[in-house]
Amino acid sequence: MKRYLPGGARIAHLSCFALLLLGFSQMVMAQPAVTSPDYSVSVFVGPQTGLSNPDSITSFHGTIFIEYANATQPDGTGGDSTIVQFDSTGKVLHTYQVVGKSDGMKYNSFDNQIWCLRDEDSNPALTLIDPVAGTQKDYTYADPTLHGGGYDDAVFLNGQVFISCSNPNLQPSTPKTPNGQNIFPSIVKATIVGNKVFVQPVLHGNDTLTDITTGKPIVAQQSDPDSLKVDPSGNLVLDSQQDGDLIFLNGPGFPNQTGYVLHLSNGTPTQVTVDDTVFPTRASGTIYVVDTAANTVYAVTSHVFPPNSAFANSDGTGVVGRIDLQTGKFTPIVTGLQSPHGALFVPTLPEVHLAEVTTSSGSSSGLAGSFRVSRGGDITQALTVFLNITTTAKTDSTSSNKVTSVTVPAGKPGVIVSLPLDSAKDFKEDGSPETVVVSVVPDPNYNVLPDIVNTAVTNLTLPLPK
Repeated sequence: MKRYLPGGARIAHLSCFALLLLGFSQMVMAQPAVTSPDYSVSVFVGPQTGLSNPDSITSFHGTIFIEYANATQPDGTGGDSTIVQFDSTGKVLHTYQVVGKSDGMKYNSFDNQIWCLRDEDSNPALTLIDPVAGTQKDYTYADPTLHGGGYDDAVFLNGQVFISCSNPNLQPSTPKTPNGQNIFPSIVKATIVGNKVFVQPVLHGNDTLTDITTGKPIVAQQSDPDSLKVDPSGNLVLDSQQDGDLIFLNGPGFPNQTGYVLHLSNGTPTQVTVDDTVFPTRASGTIYVVDTAANTVYAVTSHVFPPNSAFANSDGTGVVGRIDLQTGKFTPIVTGLQSPHGALFVPTLPEVHLAEVTTSSGSSSGLAGSFRVSRGGDITQALTVFLNITTTAKTDSTSSNKVTSVTVPAGKPGVIVSLPLDSAKDFKEDGSPETVVVSVVPDPNYNVLPDIVNTAVTNLTLPLPK
């Protein structure tokens, strides 16, 4: 039956209907879309009940950790954050509660801990999560911050910990520094002693850098130090978010460190601001993109990620884009996101890590050691990993080599194995201290990344342990 509404009521009804259609069309338009068939986008993790504001993301042995801030304020007021560990299919494995707002979060392969930096605007603190034991421990900073704000993100390079100094006190803005000039530390090196974190400056906001596009010296604003990454060349990369700058630091922490700045542009007067940047290490892989406002994590996959390239999330424009590292040009590859923040690249081939679990010991049959073989990426299939055992004695320059295989079962991120390192006869014949190096080598099918390993080194001395 037709229903007729008189005059104004009918107009109001149609207006509401039009607004409904408009809202629906905006929802449809807001769905992520790729700009090239070289890329695809899908949902990795959708909204989680009782959790909100996902941001930072990191990986550990084939699993993905995502931080949910839950509307907690950046000064730590308003509640707790939740750290969720997912498997490679998006299934929840474990959750952790962290006091205040957890922002920067990274796995440190040097100490096997998940570092959760808390309260990036002020009153900073730190929580370390042991993903194997499932435990966590809180730390406080030994001294007030020199820059007046908090700490945002961390990276780990050559056994050192570097942290970005967020929300700095700025000098007044000028035509050349519209966002204000930072004269305080923008990157510090951190060391834990007891329950305290001690820091020392590595880079200051007003240090002279080299402009990558012009080759000329420049003092960047560094008004908004944010995310940190390490690029494939071993440079520490700082995202100065509101300034639209990437700052590359070669040899951070050393007397001869050198800094460079790359200003980003999309060809319009609107400044590109990026929240997180990744540097794909292989052509085939996935960039996990955390869309904070949508409470969703997307997977952007491709088999043609260009070598020596960078990809970043622009939270202001809702896009993921490729960065030309020579010119700073920012070209969208995914559009329609609400507010993308954290990013993580995971190659299709599994990354295999090797670490010694126990000190090697001897017996009547020879020397043996326990090692953990762990992997990243897809863990749904069994993976055979080949290990090379090289034994060298000080009195004998000829090394002995032996290859053995270890199988990581399907569904397992790793396995602990006992490996024979040297026979008792050979060990006694050498008659001097030995070095045993165990390393990962690719099998004939190249099913692992052989250059992403932690080599276990065991120094053995006479007499033979009993």
